[in-house]
Amino acid sequence: MSDEARQDNCTSGLTTTARVHGIFSRIAPGYDSFNALASMGIDRRWRRTLVRMADLGPDSRVLDLAAGTGDLALALAVQGVPAEVVATDFCEEMLEVARRKAESFEGPTELTFRLEDAQALSLPDSSFDVVTVAFGVRNFPDREANFREVLRVLKPGGRYLVLEFSRPPVPPVRWLYHAYLRLVIPLIGALVAGDRASFVYLNDSIRTFPAQAQLAAELRRSGFSHCSWRDLTFGIVAVHVAVK
Repeated sequence: MSDEARQDNCTSGLTTTARVHGIFSRIAPGYDSFNALASMGIDRRWRRTLVRMADLGPDSRVLDLAAGTGDLALALAVQGVPAEVVATDFCEEMLEVARRKAESFEGPTELTFRLEDAQALSLPDSSFDVVTVAFGVRNFPDREANFREVLRVLKPGGRYLVLEFSRPPVPPVRWLYHAYLRLVIPLIGALVAGDRASFVYLNDSIRTFPAQAQLAAELRRSGFSHCSWRDLTFGIVAVHVAVK
């Protein structure tokens, strides 16, 4: 990462938010292709696992944050079949892709897309049974603000499920994973999305994100009554479940 980019990440939250927004607006057209290639398709399995862990019922109302191109929102609607999924993102370019993908969706779930900042939601208090986010929390400049907002919009006893890249606990796996992030991810980003620099930033955001126990501690300090996690694929990713 250039010195200028590193300085951006150390400045105000507003500047960082603008930087993240710019990255995702640029890479939106190639984002799905990048995900499929970079994860070798395993990302679909990770999302299906989150949906199973959400344990949704036919009356459940779900809020999906940082929904991006809509893959998790669609998985929630198709596999979980709740009453409603409200998919939100702060990048309109990503939501445009999500809306196009959702045009072919048929099912009883009410599926809507909204432009929202996950750190300052315009949604009412105690209105959702479950809140989800996949690969978005590490890009929130103010995670504490997001956690407060999730607690506000969740019903009592509601759950926040966070699917995020994490830290493999076995050192050899961790070393190989970090080498892959450093060497391969920017190359795939350059080939698929034509934007190597943005994927260098995303690589850095993964490597500096808190480990599983640290993220759980953050969630508990923010006011969640309980938090547990499940490692997937040797701990490359983890699903945290935090209870209001």
